[in-house]
Amino acid sequence: MASSVAADRIVQRNFVQAMLEGGGKAPRCMRWVVEPGVQSFRVGQGAFGGIGATLSRTATSASNSDYFTFETSHALDMKVIKHTVPEHTMRSDTGFASAGRQMADAAVGTLDKIAFDGLEGLFSLAHPRAGAGAGQVGAGKKYIDTGLAYLQTEAGAGTQDNLLTAALSETSLNAAIKLLALQRSDRGVALNNGTNGGLVLVVDPLNMQLAHELTKSALSGADNQSNFLRGQFADVVVYPLTTDADDWFLVDLKNAPVGMVLGTLPTVTMSMTTDGLFVELVAKVECVFFTNPYETGIIGSNVA
Repeated sequence: MASSVAADRIVQRNFVQAMLEGGGKAPRCMRWVVEPGVQSFRVGQGAFGGIGATLSRTATSASNSDYFTFETSHALDMKVIKHTVPEHTMRSDTGFASAGRQMADAAVGTLDKIAFDGLEGLFSLAHPRAGAGAGQVGAGKKYIDTGLAYLQTEAGAGTQDNLLTAALSETSLNAAIKLLALQRSDRGVALNNGTNGGLVLVVDPLNMQLAHELTKSALSGADNQSNFLRGQFADVVVYPLTTDADDWFLVDLKNAPVGMVLGTLPTVTMSMTTDGLFVELVAKVECVFFTNPYETGIIGSNVA
């Protein structure tokens, strides 16, 4: 049997290796941030920009074009997975290595569940800029909703949607791509999201085959023409959605407004119980699902 120091090293090495190899599904469809030691993650963003004004050769000043700054704050939680196993099952390097890999699988599964539960929760999550004032998106609005305001109370005011209710199909996916491309900033400037490819489609296993056909097939299903969608997608992420298997999401990964924060990298420790009969394995990580104050970059379909 390996020494306690060697055993810890074997477990930790295999844990880290399995974490890197497994990776999880969430990093493929949302932002992934590591902020060591933080207890709360704050996401602040200003409505910077607008269309640039002409600056004459004789000008001596320029007007500000950054109007509002909003912030969301997310408290990190400590997530712990603990397993107690009989000591006699851990008497070889192979046993320690297997334990490390299994703990990594459990840690990846935990992070994925938090991330995708957070993604599904966007349909009911109150928008951080909900309200009827300037810079806000409208009273009572959710993070994924219809009629989200831009330039509210100002000249050029309008609304936009990032919510659909249609089941996944060629028609509904095309509609989502167009909604994404037409999204505007709070200053009313077209963002042109997703038009250079890099899109990610998130579906339940129920829609796994359909998602592949829509995004990978050479020909489109409706008219047997060249499949326009094929060149737009970088990835299809399949995960069992717990609220509604019919729901799906379209994400511009480069501009994704949601993600996961890790306050510590996942670690695993091993120790003997005081009676020497059992080995306790503990994996832990501090993490939280977060949202940006500005919702552009994602479309969700909440299918009834």
